[in-house]
Amino acid sequence: MKKLAAFLFCVLLISACGGEKEFSPDDGDMQRAEAVTIFESKDSQKKWILQADEVDFQDLNNAVLTNPRLLLRENGEDSAEVSGKRGTFDYLKKLVSIEGNAHVRSFTEKTDLSTDRFFYDIDKDRVWSDKKTVVTRGNTKVTARGGIETDSKLLTIELKQQTTQLPQDIKELQEAAK
Repeated sequence: MKKLAAFLFCVLLISACGGEKEFSPDDGDMQRAEAVTIFESKDSQKKWILQADEVDFQDLNNAVLTNPRLLLRENGEDSAEVSGKRGTFDYLKKLVSIEGNAHVRSFTEKTDLSTDRFFYDIDKDRVWSDKKTVVTRGNTKVTARGGIETDSKLLTIELKQQTTQLPQDIKELQEAAK
C-alpha cells in the first residue's frame, strides 16, 4: 500500500510539473528585462550610465531600449542627460542611439538640444546628431539643419548648417547669459 501511495504521489508530482508549454530560451519574453541599468566605470567613477524602462536583449549585437536615459558624467558629477522614446546599444561598436523626441540636457552649461535622434560613441566620448537639431540656451535658439557634434561635456558644440534666432532686445540676451 505504501508503494502504491508513493507511486501515485510521484505521478501527481510529475503531472503537476508538466505544463502545456515547454520552456524554451528562444521565447520572446525570456530576452526582456525591465528597469535596466548599464554603466562603465573608470578609477572607481562611473563615466556614463544607461537606463531604460525595458530592454530587449534578443539580438546578439544590439540591445533595443524603451524610454532610454543616458547620463553622462564628468569627475563624478552629472554633466548631461540624453533621453528619448527608444534606442539601441551596439555592444561591439560601443555606440548608443536614442531617438523619438530626443533631448540632450546639459546640467553644467544649462543648454538643451532637441532632434529626432542622437548618437553617443562611448570610446570617443562624442555626441552627435545627423538631422535638424535645435540648441536652446535661455531665450536664444540656434537651429543646425545638418545636425551637431560635441563631446559629453557640451562645452563646444559644432553646428552644421546653422541659423540663429536672437532675442528681441539686449536685456533678454543678458538674462540668458546668467
